[in-house]
Amino acid sequence: MSSHPVRDAERADDGYFGPGSATWKVYSDSGASLGAVASVLLQALDTGMLNHFDHVSISSESPEAGQARFQRTGDFIMTCAFGDKAHVDAATAHVDMLHERATWTNPETGEVEVAKWPEWQRWTMYTFVWGSLEGAMKFGMKLSTAEQDAFVREQQLVAEKLHVPGPHPDTKAELDAFIEAGKKDKALNYLGAQAALSLRHPARTHNPAKDWVSGVVLDGILSLLPLWARQIYGVENRSEQRLARAQRTTALFLAAARKNSSLQELVDAGIAHATEHPYQKVRARAPKA
Repeated sequence: MSSHPVRDAERADDGYFGPGSATWKVYSDSGASLGAVASVLLQALDTGMLNHFDHVSISSESPEAGQARFQRTGDFIMTCAFGDKAHVDAATAHVDMLHERATWTNPETGEVEVAKWPEWQRWTMYTFVWGSLEGAMKFGMKLSTAEQDAFVREQQLVAEKLHVPGPHPDTKAELDAFIEAGKKDKALNYLGAQAALSLRHPARTHNPAKDWVSGVVLDGILSLLPLWARQIYGVENRSEQRLARAQRTTALFLAAARKNSSLQELVDAGIAHATEHPYQKVRARAPKA
């Protein structure tokens, strides 16, 4: 077997979305990244899914591995949004393969549990779509109803490549209804309760300014969650006024960070990230003799 590293293929096209797409606009904004954190909090409320991944991956991970997983997830998102078609195809095929292999045998029932359970797939996919869109909008991005709906529809392509079964929401209103319907069967298990504890009592440093900023941003993220999710997490010490204030302040932080960058420059940064840090490399074709 050759030990030579794979030479990654050069960018060949604008991917599945391209200039003018709602996807490029939303994912170029840092608010979407904070919204993605809110989506993870929603995902953790599916106790069956969290229990499954605790058995197949989470419990065996070191903190370093967990951080690497987080980074890889970010690379996957940026690849799907800004990568060319070949790299999107490679990324989604690899993630789909990982989900296919993420199985464990329940010793009590003898049943083999799989990650590719339709309800889990839909909840994971569309909480992320919802959180990213909410974060972008609530933290300063101006999007028309038509643009919001276009973003939701564009994400169906990624869902299909990951073999997420339908039904798929077509509009932001349908996406909101999907998230709201989730409250009927969501709860906390032990892992979720640990997350809830850290939300109620975040770690402190010896830097008051840093603690204040991180506290405001955390409250800003919590402000994105629907009321029912905040109630499950028990963050009753945050009033609606406090969360609204944190959302406005977080939006000001992000506005200051992006004030010297045009939308095109932010999009270019997303393309550069997807090109320099693809989730999966694509073997470059050998030059013709």
